[in-house]
Amino acid sequence: MVGLLSPKLSKAVDALKSDKKVQTIIIRSEVPGIFCAGADLKERAKMHASEVGPFVSKIRAVINDIANLPVPMIAAIDGLALGGGLELALACDIRVAASSAKIGLVETKLAIIPGGGSLGAYISGNHSFWLL
Repeated sequence: MVGLLSPKLSKAVDALKSDKKVQTIIIRSEVPGIFCAGADLKERAKMHASEVGPFVSKIRAVINDIANLPVPMIAAIDGLALGGGLELALACDIRVAASSAKIGLVETKLAIIPGGGSLGAYISGNHSFWLL
């Protein structure tokens, strides 16, 4: 399984930026029932305040790189898409979800504002703050 902060994902995105043969990208999980569960909120709760900013910045950079790829991106959501996983799906141009898919921003229950950066891009007029 490759997480949002995996060097493997970053390398794959970097390679796709310059591959002129790629016409479409489908992001999916090889783990049944889980598209992407996002960050471990228990781990994040243990972080020192000075660690949170760089942690969120890395996630935001990966999601922004994916959103800015020059080809159509499709998220094939077959299961859980939570937190950063939902933001990953939102960074794609098209999202296709199985009837069993569950999506959510679970961090909002802990008064944590989603930090991946893609949420605001889908809500016009900068009203995303009020929706949380």
